[in-house]
Amino acid sequence: SSGINAEYGAAYPVTDEGRGFCIFFALIGIPLFMACLAVYAQHTANFIRWVCKKLRSIMGGQEEENETVQQIVTVLFCLLVILTFSAYLSYKEKWSYFDSIYFTFISFTTIGFGDLYPQSSDTLFYFLFVFFIILGLISLGTVIEAQTTNFSKFLTFISNTCECMCGKCLTVEKDTMSEYDQDEVNHTKAIHDNKV
Repeated sequence: SSGINAEYGAAYPVTDEGRGFCIFFALIGIPLFMACLAVYAQHTANFIRWVCKKLRSIMGGQEEENETVQQIVTVLFCLLVILTFSAYLSYKEKWSYFDSIYFTFISFTTIGFGDLYPQSSDTLFYFLFVFFIILGLISLGTVIEAQTTNFSKFLTFISNTCECMCGKCLTVEKDTMSEYDQDEVNHTKAIHDNKV
């Protein structure tokens, strides 16, 4: 009996040996693949930073503007990859453009429902498919990496303004906080003290 059902989009192991191999492979393969994607995303983000820095030096501008430009460029890069791959899928698979965007987003975010999957079987298609999936994962990782600082600031703001169940403000040790964060905590405490 076959160890795996080979239909694309519905591949799964059907024997105990195949299932055991999938567990073993996933334990090693997924972390290794994610580590490689993180490295490539970091290199892509560094390249975008370098390009933005060069543009800033040519056109003039401030460092704060450079960070905003970097974030915009990373989002545009990711959108370009999504829209390009979606256009290719729409053409090749005869899908609506919305279905292609849906499939691309679900694939790039590694959700992969399996409700849509390509039927093409030529070698060039498989090469481009794998290329775009990896490029999409890298571009999405680059966006996430670029937004990490903003997300961290947002979470710090939320944690500094929320009250825990005992009625006291959540705080972080003063020596680990920036001056901005400390001002936010002091402001939140003052608001809390006025309520009590």
